[in-house]
Amino acid sequence: PDGSEYTHPFNLVPSKRPRRQDWDGELYENGSFYISKRDLILTEGSTQGGKVAYFEMEPEHSVDIDVDIDWPVAEQRILRYGYFGRGVSLMFCKVSGCLTDGRIFLTASGEDMVSIHTKDTTGIRKLQKDDVEVLLLTSSEDPVAQLLADKLKKLTGCEVMQVGEDPLSDVLPVVKERNLDWKDVAYMGNDTADSSCLNLAGLSAAPADASSDAANAAK
Repeated sequence: PDGSEYTHPFNLVPSKRPRRQDWDGELYENGSFYISKRDLILTEGSTQGGKVAYFEMEPEHSVDIDVDIDWPVAEQRILRYGYFGRGVSLMFCKVSGCLTDGRIFLTASGEDMVSIHTKDTTGIRKLQKDDVEVLLLTSSEDPVAQLLADKLKKLTGCEVMQVGEDPLSDVLPVVKERNLDWKDVAYMGNDTADSSCLNLAGLSAAPADASSDAANAAK
């Protein structure tokens, strides 16, 4: 070509250029949250540095709208996939580790106590106002007594159901009974046993201290 401007690849060696079908691709930024320590800003004058993490979005939910031509693409994604999470009509939420923080308090009389955050119960009520049915899940291994389960039912208006070692086998009949697809279901869990449900659910989440299997399965 004329002139002195040439193209130089940054992510491959031209002599060893792979076929597109053999290339895993690469991540690109479509938005970010900068959460920085004070020392980083004061000492380096930067909001980026130290330990950097990323969250990989699914293609159907990762459209940047920067120029006019981006609008038709975004509109088609919404028509095809809907607003993320808007189609959910049923939510399963584990009690131990999700509504509670995993701590057990012991009273002087030897009773076990756990705490429930009021913001979580407020969030549940908001879901119910949007016609989302919320089912709370406990298991035989949960430090949640039947008395507390009854109180949760009264406090939130949610049914409390017990699941076994494989929660999927217990919640699947509920999904089928309501004639729902998994894309209509949300699931919040924190344990490795929840991974199958987290993978299947159209919308899933795990708390920050969840097991790595649960965190990786949540989307």
